[in-house]
Amino acid sequence: MIFNQTEKQERNYLQQIVSQLKKIISHTDVSVKDHVDTLAEYKEYLWNNKDIDPHEIRSMRESILNHFAIGESVIDKRRRLAKIVDIPYFGRIDFEEQSEHRPIIPVYIGTHTFHDSESRTTVIYDWRAPISSMFYDHELGEASYQAPSGEIRGNISLKRQYRIRGGKMEFMIESALTVHDDILQKELSANADDRMKNIVATIQREQNQIIRNEGARTLIIQGVAGSGKTSIALHRIAYLLYAFKGSIASKDILIVSPNKVFADYISNVLPELGEETVPETCMEQILSEVLDHKYKYLSFLEQVNELLAKPTPDFIERIEYKSSFDFIANLDRFILYIENHYFRAENVKLNKYITVPAEFIEEQFHRFNRYPMRLRFDTMTDYILDMMKVQYAFTVTTAERNFLKKEIKRMFAGNNDLQAYKDFFAWMGKPELFKMRKNRMLEYADLAPLAYLHIALEGGAKNSVKHLLIDEMQDYSPIQYKMIQKLFPCRKTVLGDASQSVNPYGSSTADMIQKALVTGEVMKLCKSYRSTYEITDFAQKIRNNAELEPVARHGEKPQLLQFNSTEDEFTAITKLISIYRTSAYKSLGIICKTETQARELADKLKPHSGDIYFLSSQSSAFVQGIIITSAHMAKGLEFDEVIIPQVDNRNYHSEIDRSMLYVAATRAMHRLTLTYSGTKHTPLI
Repeated sequence: MIFNQTEKQERNYLQQIVSQLKKIISHTDVSVKDHVDTLAEYKEYLWNNKDIDPHEIRSMRESILNHFAIGESVIDKRRRLAKIVDIPYFGRIDFEEQSEHRPIIPVYIGTHTFHDSESRTTVIYDWRAPISSMFYDHELGEASYQAPSGEIRGNISLKRQYRIRGGKMEFMIESALTVHDDILQKELSANADDRMKNIVATIQREQNQIIRNEGARTLIIQGVAGSGKTSIALHRIAYLLYAFKGSIASKDILIVSPNKVFADYISNVLPELGEETVPETCMEQILSEVLDHKYKYLSFLEQVNELLAKPTPDFIERIEYKSSFDFIANLDRFILYIENHYFRAENVKLNKYITVPAEFIEEQFHRFNRYPMRLRFDTMTDYILDMMKVQYAFTVTTAERNFLKKEIKRMFAGNNDLQAYKDFFAWMGKPELFKMRKNRMLEYADLAPLAYLHIALEGGAKNSVKHLLIDEMQDYSPIQYKMIQKLFPCRKTVLGDASQSVNPYGSSTADMIQKALVTGEVMKLCKSYRSTYEITDFAQKIRNNAELEPVARHGEKPQLLQFNSTEDEFTAITKLISIYRTSAYKSLGIICKTETQARELADKLKPHSGDIYFLSSQSSAFVQGIIITSAHMAKGLEFDEVIIPQVDNRNYHSEIDRSMLYVAATRAMHRLTLTYSGTKHTPLI
C-alpha cells in the first residue's frame, strides 16, 4: 500500500504538515513571550529590591541567564520552522531496506529536518542526511546509502518531486530519473535574483558527489561556465557543517572571494540552508596582512586594467616569470642561500672581561635552524648567556642581554624583507625582473613572493581556520597557492574555470594548483546550466571548451548589431534598455571590457535611463535591476539579459580581450546582445 498514493492525498498531507508546523510556531510564540515576561519580572524585582543578599542575586543571575539561553533557542527554532512552512519539502522516495520485516519508509526531503516529538518520528529529512543522498544518486530499483553504522542497501519503489511555494503545492511529478528534467528546466527558466539561491531541489548526481565528498583533504573543482560550481561549493560547506557538527562551525570556515560584490551576491546561500554566514576575505587582504600592511601595491584589478589598456612586454615578462614553478624553485634556493651566507658572526665584547667568540655565535645560528631565521636571535642570546654563566660564573645584566641580542641581529643581513627580495633578483642576475612603481608601490605580482620570503625569514601566523574555500581559482598563481598552503594547512575546497581567467599571464589550471598544493583530488563539472543552448553555443565560438556540455534549454539567438557611429550605438543601447523594461526579466547586465569604459557609459546613460547602477571595484553590494560593470567585476554573477557594447576590432583583439569577452557572454541566462560601431566587429567572434 503506497502512502499518499494520489496527488489529492499528497495535497491533503501537505496541508496537515503545514498546519502542524503553524501550531508549533504559535506554541513557540507563547513560549518566547513567557520567557520575555519572566525576564521582565526578574528585572523589576531586582530594581525594586536593592537590599537583597548576594546569594539571592547570584541565584537570580543564573536564572536570568538560563531563561535567556532557552529563549534564544526557542527563537532559533521558530526561525527555522518559519522557513520550513513556506517550502516544507521538495522530494520524496519510498525506501525498503533489504533486511526482513522492514516496512517501506516514505522519506520526505526538505531543506531542514522536522521531527514530530509526539509521534517520535522524522516527518521531513534534511537534504544532507545520509538517507537523502539516494534522492540525488539513484533511480527506481536497487539503491544504497552510507549510514554511520555502515552501508544500508535496499530498494526505491517510488520517487516524486514537488514544487511548493507559500505552503501550497504548485505541481507534483513522478520521477524515475535522478532529478527530473521538467523540474530542472522550470528552475533554469526562472529569472535571475538579486542573490544566489540554494539549489537543493535540483542537485544533480555529479554535483552531489562533490558536495558529499568527505575523503579529499583538498578538493579542486574544475567547472565550466554556468556549471553551478560556486553554489555547489557553498552547499558542500553546508553539508560539512551538518556532517561534522560539533567539530566544525561556521566561524571555522573562511571564503576567499574575488571581491566584496561577489561576496554579497553569494551571502544568501548558507542562511537559506540553515547555516550562519561564514567569514570572507580576498587574496590581497591575506597577503598584505602577512606583511603587516607595510607596502602600497597595485591591486589585481589595476594589474588587469593595465594589461587591457597598455601592456608592455617587460610588464608581461615580470608577471609570467613570477607565476612559474621555476620562480618558486629559485626563491627556495635563495632562501637556502640566505641561511648559509647572510649571517656574518663577529666577536662581541660583552664587558671588559668577557668576549663572545664569533665561531661560537655562528655555531648557535645553525644549531637553532628549526626556527625561522629572524626568530633565532632571542633563543641564541639566552643560550649563549647560559653557557657564559656556566663557564665564567657571572650574573648577566638586562643591559648586557639586550646589547648581545642587538649585536646578533645586526650580524644578519636579511632583516629587511624588501631588500632581501631585491637581493634575490640580483643573485639570479635578473635585477630587471623587479620594478617598483611611483611612490614606492609594489606590483601585484610581487606581493605573494614577498610574503613567501617574509614567512621563510620570520615564520607564519597560526590561524584557527578548519576549512578554506577559494573561488575563481584560475586567477591565482602557483606562488599564491604556496602561500595559502603555508598559512592554511587545513582542508580546502578550491574551485574555478581555467577558461574564464582574467589573469592570462599569471593564472593556474587545476593541475598546476594540484602541484602547488602538493595534494588534491580534481573533480570536474562539465554540464552548463546557466545559459540557453544558443548563448552557450555562441560563447563556445569565442573560446571553445571541449569538455562543456550545454543543457538542452532553448531561447533566442544572440544578436550582433552593427552601427555607423558611436552615437548610433549609444541610441540603440538606450532602446534595448527600454525593451528590457517592458519584459518580464528582472536583471540586465551591461558588461564593458574595462571599468573605465563602464564608468563612461554609465555617466552617459544615467541622464537618459535613471535607475542604472554602476558596479565598480569599490562597490560592496550587488543590486537587482540594470547594472553597468566591467567583465572583471561581472565574474561569478548572472543576469537574465546581457548587453556587451564596443565589440569592434579595436576594443577586442588580444588573448586577454578574448577572456573578457568570454566571461561577459557567459553571464547571460536568457538573452544576449553585442553592439559595435564601425565596419569591423572583433575577430574573436
